[in-house]
Amino acid sequence: MESTLTINNQKYQLERYPKTKDNTLKAWSNAELLVLNNVISKDVKNIHLFNDRFGFWNCTLNDKKVTTIWNYASQQKAINHNKNLNELNSNIIYKTSLDNLEKVELALIKIPKSLELFELFLQQVHKASISSTEVVCGFMTKYFSPSFLKIASNYFEISEQSKAWKKARLLVLKQPKEDIEYKECSNKIGYKGKEFNQYYGVFSSGQIDIGTQFFLKHIKVLPSELKVLDLASGNGVIAHELIGKYPDIEATLIDDFNLAIASSKLNLKNKKATFICDNNLNNLEEGYFDLVVSNPPFHFEHENNIEVALELFKGVKRVLNGDGRFLLVANKHLNYKTHLTILFNNVTVMAENAKFIIYECVN
Repeated sequence: MESTLTINNQKYQLERYPKTKDNTLKAWSNAELLVLNNVISKDVKNIHLFNDRFGFWNCTLNDKKVTTIWNYASQQKAINHNKNLNELNSNIIYKTSLDNLEKVELALIKIPKSLELFELFLQQVHKASISSTEVVCGFMTKYFSPSFLKIASNYFEISEQSKAWKKARLLVLKQPKEDIEYKECSNKIGYKGKEFNQYYGVFSSGQIDIGTQFFLKHIKVLPSELKVLDLASGNGVIAHELIGKYPDIEATLIDDFNLAIASSKLNLKNKKATFICDNNLNNLEEGYFDLVVSNPPFHFEHENNIEVALELFKGVKRVLNGDGRFLLVANKHLNYKTHLTILFNNVTVMAENAKFIIYECVN
């Protein structure tokens, strides 16, 4: 796996976090390199970074004052890890996508897979823009969508595309538009006569995911299962529905994506619930939970990767009590049972249809 590169005669070592066994993956893309090559000589001291997933820009622009807009707990860990690995100043200014920014002179964006999240990024930049604000967006050419230009045109007068370089391209935005009306960057999703709020970028923006709907039809909480963990909780609909049916449970929701946690806080307002933004279960008490429920992720941007889910399963084993259960729904083709049977004493199929399967795992 390629993990070193040289920029301006300085060598950097950059690792992915969480670690991966896939040797084709690295901690930066040619799109990020192209953006860096475009801006590294600019006389700008303050730079805002969006979707710097593993800290490539944080490391290579360490001599600048950068503000990093973070979306994932694992992203913060990756940035801190790689800055420490390269013995760089680790004083990082972090903001979320829901925070107000100070004056934005130059913003760098690796365009995310979610076009809604891209729009949220641009709206956040625009709110703090000045007449000379410039936004340099990078993307791999194979992922180009005309929607990039349409979204950009909502906020900037000028959109310039670069020529391709190593299968990557730039979209450079200039001249922020004046007097625009900002969108509310969230969706309202109906489910069983209720309305759920969901910030842009959170999984399954148009409806409650069909896998989750199938899962909710079959979950039954036992009387002894009072401490319940909703793992990879998304907008919180699973915990919300369980609390509605079983009001005595104490729910904990955990998700790597901070906008998912922010959405679930909206949806479970005034409910007996705890919210945690983290990418693993390492900080949770061993043997604490009676029940863990999950619709675990296997898409990460444009990658299909079950490694993160498999590590989460190990964490579930640790935080469940001796009689605890783990219920999860998954796409049938993922064949999680092979991995689950290594960890749990008893793994059975609770329900299945043409596309999804629900496993019940007992310690």
